[in-house]
Amino acid sequence: MAGASDPATQARALSSALQDFHRALIRAEIGSDPALENNPYTMLFALIDHPSYAWMGALSRLIARIDQHVADGEAGQSDLVPALYAEAAALLAGTGSPAAEEFRMRHLMALQKEPEVGLATGRLRKVLAAGPAARA
Repeated sequence: MAGASDPATQARALSSALQDFHRALIRAEIGSDPALENNPYTMLFALIDHPSYAWMGALSRLIARIDQHVADGEAGQSDLVPALYAEAAALLAGTGSPAAEEFRMRHLMALQKEPEVGLATGRLRKVLAAGPAARA
């Protein structure tokens, strides 16, 4: 059985925490739009296409990349998982790019709307603190 320090296990843990975080952010945003709340297909297409939700794109793409690396068996590469953890931490901190800065601002706004965002943020921070970058 793979241990907690196994890169694939770390990648899956990061993906899971990011997915919970993403769901909480979506709930915070959709909560203010009852037209989207009742129809999952309308909500999905809005999340994909509507400019109001574009700020979550970096998070969505990061989750998809992590899951693809795990599915392709690439998570064991020595430098990949620490880089993914660092990217997630930079996004959460709002550093490294204008998109990350916007993400941070919108994240802070979502924290005010939905308590689950705070809980999911805490869980994500715990996973990041236990990740490979924390040990390096």
